[in-house]
Amino acid sequence: MSNVKDANRPAATSLKGLLQLIVRARDARWMWDCFGPLYNRHILEPLSGLYEHIAGELPAGGRARILDVGCGPGYVTLLLAGRLPSASLIGIDYSANQVRAAERLRERRALANCRFEQGNAISIPFADDHFEAVVSVGSIKHWKDARQGLREIRRVLAPGRWAVVSETDKGVSDADLKRFMVRFKVWFLWDALLFWGLRNVVFGGSYTEREMVAMARSAGFGEVTTDRLEDCPYVIVKARK
Repeated sequence: MSNVKDANRPAATSLKGLLQLIVRARDARWMWDCFGPLYNRHILEPLSGLYEHIAGELPAGGRARILDVGCGPGYVTLLLAGRLPSASLIGIDYSANQVRAAERLRERRALANCRFEQGNAISIPFADDHFEAVVSVGSIKHWKDARQGLREIRRVLAPGRWAVVSETDKGVSDADLKRFMVRFKVWFLWDALLFWGLRNVVFGGSYTEREMVAMARSAGFGEVTTDRLEDCPYVIVKARK
């Protein structure tokens, strides 16, 4: 019996090492510069309901200054800019190509109350207490130091204001993940491979609801609550400074 276990150990170690390499590549700037456009084409439709929900729930209005951290192609930023014409919005992303993609989309939609620039979540290039609201969707799992990123969000957020951070739920069941997976129209991936990638790389390399709440509290936020959307296995954390 021990011989069987010893024989399986190298294979398990190799698979773990491969998965670690894939996750590192997932978080690398070059990956998003190269493959960001492919991601952008396939993510909007599956997550449109989540984006709409967060835009409707973000506690900001009027002439608020709003920051989107890890904005990607700018879907959430532009949605908020259209809904809040008097607000001023900035989206930052560490991928220069994603920033350019967001700017092109902003120009097509002719929105003048937002802009996009390259920036890092763990060192946000803005002054303390600068924003009335901060949002981040599907980005925190890619940050080199998630707690530091949350501390930075809290730093640039004005006192008494709210941040909304949403991310894939590491604790999602296989059944719920399979129901969510049918939203993706990725013809070039077998269903089994797509599920493996979502389970191990996207959701498996993320955080549970409990972990996200604990990180928000350790970052110094006072009131921390969570929200959910039916049939969308993302954690939504609302945290007030």
